[in-house]
Amino acid sequence: MTASVPEAAGTVLGIDFGGTKVELRIERASGSVAPIPLGALGARLIPESDAPHRTPSADVRLEIEPGEPADSVLDRTFDIARALVEVAGGVDAVGVSTPGIVLDDRVDLAPNVVGWSDLSLSDRLRDGLGAGRIVVENDVKAAALAEARQGTLVDVDPGLYVNLGTGIAIAPVIGGIVLRGAHGAAGEIGYGVVGPLPDWSGSGAPLEEYAGGGGLLRRVAASGLGIADVPSLVASSTSGHESATRFWLDAVDELARHLLTATLTIDPQRVTLGGGMVRAGRALIGPLQGRLESALPYPPEVVVSAFGARAALIGACILARDALTHAE
Repeated sequence: MTASVPEAAGTVLGIDFGGTKVELRIERASGSVAPIPLGALGARLIPESDAPHRTPSADVRLEIEPGEPADSVLDRTFDIARALVEVAGGVDAVGVSTPGIVLDDRVDLAPNVVGWSDLSLSDRLRDGLGAGRIVVENDVKAAALAEARQGTLVDVDPGLYVNLGTGIAIAPVIGGIVLRGAHGAAGEIGYGVVGPLPDWSGSGAPLEEYAGGGGLLRRVAASGLGIADVPSLVASSTSGHESATRFWLDAVDELARHLLTATLTIDPQRVTLGGGMVRAGRALIGPLQGRLESALPYPPEVVVSAFGARAALIGACILARDALTHAE
């Protein structure tokens, strides 16, 4: 038997599911953070340095263990979420961001957590949290929503949010609205083909496997280069290591080719970069921006996300607040 979420006017819960972590946040409907004592929850606080534009908050991160099944991830998330809700005195709506495309009976294109694609996620969330108003959205689209409402894409039309991490995806923002597409899959460029002789079978995610953080490191490891993470690859590249430089710039070039097509399609005023690879700083942003400026007749401004790793979580809270507004 699951616990019900008690009613409390103007309070929302945001949950961001990732491939290696889950993040949760309680907010008032106005957007102000609800301060909550978390010492008894047994969860690690997210460092405030990840989001310098936000006020101190009660964000919580749960680490997903390697190979941990989806059911276990959800059960642990529900335990923490119910504890947060109880301390907050209840919530009126829950917003959730997740990798993949959320359908009624499953989550497509979400391979990073074992069994995630087999979930009827919305049903499990309603059962696990007992909340009536639950909105679930793709994580990149949630992050784009945060930028469009509160960040770098406010009053930008059109704008383009780009996630560069383990996963690669974009989210066009047109008239302040995040484009979802007929199946909710607009912007899934990680499935774009790579190279002069691409595999047209539709299997895998060629761009992610070539230029995403995880795929890039697998290619580096297979070469015997002895580099274990992206920061080390970037450091070796910037210090003049020839093989590291070739791997890094080949990945940047492939990303630039796909972003070139996206920008030619919608002619964005501004492109916002988010995701873990952005931590590479100028080693990524410089050459990527340079390629767009060289190749495009009207190159957009290129900026970094206002919210860093928290963009999807903030977007999840906005989804929940929108649910309250629409209900009224």
